[in-house]
Amino acid sequence: MTESSKRAFSSGQFCCQRILSFVLLLLGLVYSSPAHAQVLPGPYESLPFEEAYIIEAWYDLLSGTGIADWTGYTGTSWVSPNAYNGHTGTDYALETGTPIYAPTSGQVAALVTNVPENSHPSGYGNYVRLAIDGTSPMGENLDLVLAHLLPNVPVSVGQRVNRGDVVGYSDNTGNSTSEHLHFESKIRNGAYRCPFYYAHFKYPVMFNPNGIHQVGHIVRIKIENTPIRSEMLETSVEISNAYQGQMFFSSYWQRGYYRVFIPNNRTYRFGWLKATEVQEVFAGSVLQTLPDDGEYVHTAHLANPYSIRADPTETSETIGQIFFGGARVVADETQSGWYRIPVPDGSRWGWIKPDARMVVYPDLCSPEVDLSVLRRQDFPIRESFSTLGRSMFGRPKFNRGVVKEFSPSSPNGDGKAVFITDATNSGNGVCESVIAGRVEHRNYFVQVDVYLDYKPEQSGFERYGVFLRDDGFGGMDQTFEGKGNCYAILFDTDDGRLRACRIQESVITDFMSPAKYVPADNWHTFRIEARESQIRYLMDGELLVEVTDNTFPSGPCGIGYSKRTDGWPLDRGAYFDNFVADTLEPSSLKSGWLLH
Repeated sequence: MTESSKRAFSSGQFCCQRILSFVLLLLGLVYSSPAHAQVLPGPYESLPFEEAYIIEAWYDLLSGTGIADWTGYTGTSWVSPNAYNGHTGTDYALETGTPIYAPTSGQVAALVTNVPENSHPSGYGNYVRLAIDGTSPMGENLDLVLAHLLPNVPVSVGQRVNRGDVVGYSDNTGNSTSEHLHFESKIRNGAYRCPFYYAHFKYPVMFNPNGIHQVGHIVRIKIENTPIRSEMLETSVEISNAYQGQMFFSSYWQRGYYRVFIPNNRTYRFGWLKATEVQEVFAGSVLQTLPDDGEYVHTAHLANPYSIRADPTETSETIGQIFFGGARVVADETQSGWYRIPVPDGSRWGWIKPDARMVVYPDLCSPEVDLSVLRRQDFPIRESFSTLGRSMFGRPKFNRGVVKEFSPSSPNGDGKAVFITDATNSGNGVCESVIAGRVEHRNYFVQVDVYLDYKPEQSGFERYGVFLRDDGFGGMDQTFEGKGNCYAILFDTDDGRLRACRIQESVITDFMSPAKYVPADNWHTFRIEARESQIRYLMDGELLVEVTDNTFPSGPCGIGYSKRTDGWPLDRGAYFDNFVADTLEPSSLKSGWLLH
């Protein structure tokens, strides 16, 4: 086509568009205007790392309050996953030196590379800012900031990058107290934006490049009905009820519950569903309401709430509304542009029709992710740590454990054991945990061999052990970057004290009375069994104590370490071997009470 032909075609096309617009305008005088077509999701196609597990702090939507993006929660400390005041991004815990990838294509717009490793001036430290090719759902040009990196940034200003290209390596530089990645969106030459709240991710369920780590979940109710609670406790307020077959979008899980968005509620944006009463699925269509323009106001509703209809027609009865921006709902049916969504209580199901302020995700996750090979952490979980070097077992809080030669050998061991330490954390981190299993695990046991290293001469002390029904954020007995909620057997190196305990917000309740001490170096087998509310603690096959406690209904398990020492001795840490976790349901009892 010649240039003159192109111009003629363009002119004719413009005239046709004007005529069509005029006809539509006339029709609009007779018929009610249809809803505008929904907008498309944002440009970010994957998470920017292969291995980072725990989101530490979300975006502070309203500076000075600590109101977080997906949670609506007021956070005052760096406890997963709260926003803290003035935070302008989302943080991910990951080991120093982890490759950081571009989540989409763009151009390097700015960077800093001159901050020494483990140096903490104010600000981002070393960072890369990418001018993203795609736009936000509202057509805004975006910059993406990846911060607290090592100095050896492998890109330069003006360089083009594609999704999956390495743009840096994680560290702890700048205003940071532990190694992590700071990730944030910014309208080009404008305000900061939360990528989750403003739908900057292309998919509602996001994975890192290898599909190991997941942010966002969809859960389906598997029992007849279950309460949606205001908090993750059996005793908390029942907001409403969810019913069998209904699906909800969850931003994360914690303490045996999924935190889910609730349609049709003026007071609560979200609530908690017990993990044992739902199943995680990759089904349905996810719809996200975009927030109103302007500054976020925590108590405000959408200026124009979305009507939920009894049937998929404009004239059917209005049975509720979606009041909040940034919320995500899951539809299980579509009909003529309408989507069927769950309505807790009331009619149970309703229909909504998207407009230009709602994102409809055509894919739940990238088609490149093979869901069949995801790490589901089903029972039995076993690891003997027989291969020297970096251990890929479980999910670390920050740093991978290292399998080393160790003498004396553990019971039935091979002279190798995994060493867990926080000593390589380039900040003031004081704990390291490795988690295995799933949030809904309930009636099961965990067992591991632990080398108890008695050090009465040590200044301060170290603490380590095994735990189950964990909070999910890997703190064991620490609240710094981990809630510390679980049942655990702990050993203290300074006096040899052994605790069979419950840990809640780092507060330890020892169930053994009088206190028990093991003031000698040796391998011992720790085992905890949790069947409903009955918790049994064993060492070397002998029952330490049995209690009734239902504080934590379900959750994964793991091994953990925390330091109470002065200074930073490089050899601090603990050795573990022969990890086993399996169900206590009748089909598995044939394996016996004690496994080695």
